[in-house]
Amino acid sequence: MCGILSVVNLSGKSKGAHLMDATHIIKHRGPDDEGFLTWTPGKTPEIWAGDDTAASTKDHWKYKQLAADAGFKVGFGHRRLSILDLSPAGHQPTLYQKAGLAITYNGEIYNYLEIKVELERLGHWFLSTCDTEVILHAWAEWGAKCLDKFNGMFAFVMLDYNKNELYAVRDRFGVKPLYYYKSDDAIYFASEIKQIRTAPGYKLSMSEVVARQFLATGAVDHTEATFDTQIKHVPCGHYIYIDLSKDAGTFQKKKWYTLKPAKWSGSYDEAVVQFRNLLTDAISLRLRSDVKVGSCLSGGLDSSSIVCIAADLLKKKGEYAGQETVTACYDNAKYDEWNFAQEVIKKTNAHAHRVFPGFKQLQQEIDAFLWHQDEPVGSTSAFSQWSVFKATNEAGLKVMIDGQGADEQLAGYGGNTLPLYAGLLGKARLVSLYDEARDFKKNNGAWPYGFLLGAMQLTFGKGFTSVLPQKLKLKQQTIDWLSTPASATIYHTPARTLQENLFRQLYEEPLPALLRYEDHNSMAWSVESRTPFLDYRLLEFTMGLPEYYIYKRGVRKVLLRDAMRGILPPAIENRKDKMGFVTPEEVWLKGEGKDWFVEGVEQALKLLPAMFDTVKVRAFCADMIESKIPFDFTIWRILSFGKWYASMI
Repeated sequence: MCGILSVVNLSGKSKGAHLMDATHIIKHRGPDDEGFLTWTPGKTPEIWAGDDTAASTKDHWKYKQLAADAGFKVGFGHRRLSILDLSPAGHQPTLYQKAGLAITYNGEIYNYLEIKVELERLGHWFLSTCDTEVILHAWAEWGAKCLDKFNGMFAFVMLDYNKNELYAVRDRFGVKPLYYYKSDDAIYFASEIKQIRTAPGYKLSMSEVVARQFLATGAVDHTEATFDTQIKHVPCGHYIYIDLSKDAGTFQKKKWYTLKPAKWSGSYDEAVVQFRNLLTDAISLRLRSDVKVGSCLSGGLDSSSIVCIAADLLKKKGEYAGQETVTACYDNAKYDEWNFAQEVIKKTNAHAHRVFPGFKQLQQEIDAFLWHQDEPVGSTSAFSQWSVFKATNEAGLKVMIDGQGADEQLAGYGGNTLPLYAGLLGKARLVSLYDEARDFKKNNGAWPYGFLLGAMQLTFGKGFTSVLPQKLKLKQQTIDWLSTPASATIYHTPARTLQENLFRQLYEEPLPALLRYEDHNSMAWSVESRTPFLDYRLLEFTMGLPEYYIYKRGVRKVLLRDAMRGILPPAIENRKDKMGFVTPEEVWLKGEGKDWFVEGVEQALKLLPAMFDTVKVRAFCADMIESKIPFDFTIWRILSFGKWYASMI
């Protein structure tokens, strides 16, 4: 896990100093080593040391220091967090001169050992035990088609200096970030936006469209756009191709991966076994490391499943010492999951670390937290995650396994009921629909008339909706405290099937934002976070299952629950509530943090008065603080946005 940079020099003005500035600013992503590469057409690339290059690397490779005035056509920068092959052989950027390839790479190819064996059979031989070298040889053997073989999380830039080609590649689901920016002088590819902000002449060009949508809905990262109109994401499952022999100011964006659900023809019981096998193998692959691997443990279904499966895998390998886990805890029982986490710890013999994120810590660390995130965040739950990774670093752990991605494929969120009902109705599965409604009544004490009526509107369309009284029609909530009223959702209509809704959650909202939070929070503390639920084999399997295998009889994640019978503690198996990285934000807002939250909102109103209806914002905040309206994350969003913007001007 690392931080990367590539600069394509369009005007000749970019120099070695620019590579060093944009690489040094992400030292947190790779405190163990630093390296640079420069290339001029017609020559072999040169690898250089920097101020933070490890002494062992300098001694081994005899690299010279990169000069501040060094010129180049393509430059690479790299910060290394050493996870695989801790020796100087794992140093980056890396050259494969026989094939004319150079790479700067961030991430992990979990199945690199299997690919390495395949390549060795084809005549390749290796100098290191790291996955970086496997990528280079795989690219030399199969070209961009090698991406289909990779099971991992990755973002890398590959230079084919014999063909004058450059590729900037992002993994299937965007677990690892990759941003790009084009000025008159250069094209930047980078792990974090703050690297791009070091570019000569850079100045923020804020996207009001993105800002307003974030303020109204909380959604971010659901498109290629960022809060800066000049900076974009390389979309997940895509790469950008540049022909360096032509006008390098133009490039092609190509999609290399499309999630194609594998239609399931077996029984439900067989699906349970297959799911458990796939998840177990995904976790097994993510335990590969030359440093200790720990686990984030909330006490919820997802993280508890990972810890329990990992414990069994480690025991089979003869490793009985127990994992190390980190859990966010709170003195307020409403927000605390420690009792559940303890059940897992007892069962697995894990060594637990606890952290207690508090309001005073939030006050003290918010500037650093938002600086690392680069953009505003939707709630303080991301701060709870920040605190977990801070404690991870303090515990001396460099790799953690986390449960991100389970909710999005297994209907873990509450908003999946309407599309489930609509899908059943649309397929005329009336008996199943009745069973769902009956179980809803059993669990909640009332029939789900609203969901049923909504499902009929989505299924039967305008002809049915037109005869309904206005109060019964599906409608979108409108946010009226912005200067221009906006929808409270990024979608025009609700999803019409559960699968459609799950795809939205995977590719639009909330997963892309959660992955950015997780990457930036973990790397802020020099920790690699691995997400087995985002193994592409698992996703292709779950997304091809009948919907009632995922959400059945009012129970979400039913497949995971049944797959983990006898593996999880009973208290976890039967949990129906969902918390996640929750914080007592409402308590802070209405208690010790009230003045601070209000001051944060006032800062945003002062800095960007044209964005808001100031009177309505103040009235809204007062009503929420006084509990006249239900709590949500709106006040935090305004505060977060204001503090971010203040740091940019």
